[in-house]
Amino acid sequence: MKTTQRKGYQVGTEKNNEKPPSFAAMLAQVRPRTDVEAAEMLRKVIEAVKATGKVGSITIRLDVKPADGLSDAVVVYDRLSQKVPEKTREGSMAFITREGDLSRTDPSAMPLWDEDIRDAGAHVDLQTGEIKEAPGS
Repeated sequence: MKTTQRKGYQVGTEKNNEKPPSFAAMLAQVRPRTDVEAAEMLRKVIEAVKATGKVGSITIRLDVKPADGLSDAVVVYDRLSQKVPEKTREGSMAFITREGDLSRTDPSAMPLWDEDIRDAGAHVDLQTGEIKEAPGS
């Protein structure tokens, strides 16, 4: 392969239209677990995207550093990160009581019934939610 000098860096030029090896092949040779980890991450992100309908991503970063004392060698570091979308959690309406607590019922509103409907007590089967006997009957 012929080389040329450009701004102080030695740059390879393709000879006879030779193409460099594929990125995946080069990565698998130099960092054999990185491509497998990236594929696992991608699968996780895809599942979350399907479930949420939101955008996700993975990032593969390769840092290349000169090897100490060797002119024709480098050290390759990888960093994988992912952005997995999460389902939007719905909020719950709550009212603030005089004491500063939260309540699902408006403490300033008049009750619609004499007794709270959620406090049916012994008249409701707690396992099935079935009303055993109507209150006051």
